[in-house]
Amino acid sequence: MPLYSQDVLEDLRQGNDIIDVISQYIPLKQRGTNYVGLCPFHNEKSPSFSVSPQNQLYHCFGCGASGNVFSFIKNIENYSFIDAVKFLADRIHYILPEPKGGSSALAAEKNIIYDILKKSARFYYDVLQSPNGSRAAGYLDHRRMSPGARRKFGLGYSQPGSLLRNHLIKEGYEETVIQKAGMILQGKNGYYDRFRERLMFPIFDVSDKVVGFGGRIIGEGNPKYLNSPETPVFDKSRILYGLNYVRKAKTSTIILVEGYMDVISLYQHGIKNSVAALGTSFTANHANELKKYCKEVIILFDGDNAGAAAVNRAIPHLYAKGLSIRVASLPGAKDPDEYLSNFGPENFLRELNSAVDFVEYQIEAVSRKYDINIAAERVSFLREAAEIISRLNSGIEKDTYMRELSAKYSIDQQTIKQEIDKRSDDTVFTVNIKTPPVAAPGKDYIDAVSHILYSMVLDTVLYDKISSKIESHEMGDELYSSLYNAIASARARERSITAADIISAIDEPENQQKAASIFAHMTEYGTQEEQYKALAQQIKLVKTAYYRNLIQKIDKNKDFEGFNSASIELKKLENQIIML
Repeated sequence: MPLYSQDVLEDLRQGNDIIDVISQYIPLKQRGTNYVGLCPFHNEKSPSFSVSPQNQLYHCFGCGASGNVFSFIKNIENYSFIDAVKFLADRIHYILPEPKGGSSALAAEKNIIYDILKKSARFYYDVLQSPNGSRAAGYLDHRRMSPGARRKFGLGYSQPGSLLRNHLIKEGYEETVIQKAGMILQGKNGYYDRFRERLMFPIFDVSDKVVGFGGRIIGEGNPKYLNSPETPVFDKSRILYGLNYVRKAKTSTIILVEGYMDVISLYQHGIKNSVAALGTSFTANHANELKKYCKEVIILFDGDNAGAAAVNRAIPHLYAKGLSIRVASLPGAKDPDEYLSNFGPENFLRELNSAVDFVEYQIEAVSRKYDINIAAERVSFLREAAEIISRLNSGIEKDTYMRELSAKYSIDQQTIKQEIDKRSDDTVFTVNIKTPPVAAPGKDYIDAVSHILYSMVLDTVLYDKISSKIESHEMGDELYSSLYNAIASARARERSITAADIISAIDEPENQQKAASIFAHMTEYGTQEEQYKALAQQIKLVKTAYYRNLIQKIDKNKDFEGFNSASIELKKLENQIIML
């Protein structure tokens, strides 16, 4: 179920003209009725990127990128579809309603909380730049954090007392709402600041909105780190520190580290693809967020026992999302910040490139527990190693690691296989298994579908003629049928529509680019007679393909009636002349 109604998406699309939006990223020049420019999604010297103001669509004839304003922002900013919706809403100062099932009152409250958090971040930042922030500034100097990095991550300082509370009240916010934002606490003598005498790290979501804070104590005191509580805008099980910067880097590999300082230190040394969980255990939700932005995760936690335990807790969540996983270590340092200070970024990258895959890491860790020259300990090691391999979902993976284990430790492969097979029914890790891709239909068929659907969008008369000759299920492909139904629904509301409106009605974001590509395959016809004749032939082509495919799928021994019905329809079509 989509989070926002079609009316909301249409408001946003109409308020964000595609020419205006794309022009903020690349120069566009008008050429006829369209605009052209160099494609932002691949390198080219001659412009092949075309934008249609009439259809509110873009299409690159070089790399095939296609879509509407939502898919453009999704791809150029590396956003999820929902984050692209929020971005476009912010661009035109459109207040989004609470997603379906929520209330407008909650949406309004969230907006107030976002404002409070933004003003709090600014307040803390200004304190750090002032003489009152000298203690925290001295700590950052000692940690060799540059002024540029402090500014980039918006670091600040919280003073003793209730100065933030007083500031926010002067700004017009009520104490109950400030408390709900997680910035103050209520005591016997009234409200006071949650964060006091702490170096402040604003926590951003992927849309660059402040959603919470982490505070490190300066001087003596506990806890060493204090995070914002859960609020209507802050869910620690989903937020990863630094992901807003990684999103912009558009990298296939993300480094998972332990803390704020690790992320910032890496960033100021030019390594801009690291994130950290917020002082909590790594969760399945965290893994799901990483899956949106990368294919591989390199885990780089502290080298102590707690770090090793955290690595093993994170691995199953990452593996379940189908991510490639490696584990890195940094000899001679307790964390990335210390290593970079002592050995520099070149050596750091060398260690990172030497990261081992997670199965090898886990087996090596187990081997250190035992003296494999002692028979009893060798047996215990083999059992634990077999347990690790048995958790893998792929038979190829199991076989590969079984062979490596056998070769490295001189253990008979059949013996290892027997141990693995005992445990395989209790597999812990899972991955999504993708079905093989279906061969793409031919150009004539795609041209036919494109012309049929576009004509239904373009003109009410054409819509009536076409819908009387072909039904949605006869479009064959599920996506084509969905587009047909979206057009029919829009026509039923008697609204003027564009191809961009129809694309926005497709629930699955990954199908929106496919839909845009369909509408991009357009052929111009000189006269109305030529267009009608072409449409008639194309309707016959699409319907014929549908019934031929249907006959191939039906087992006539099990469904003779269905097979016979489809055969009769196909025979009628072959002898029929379709007229519009």
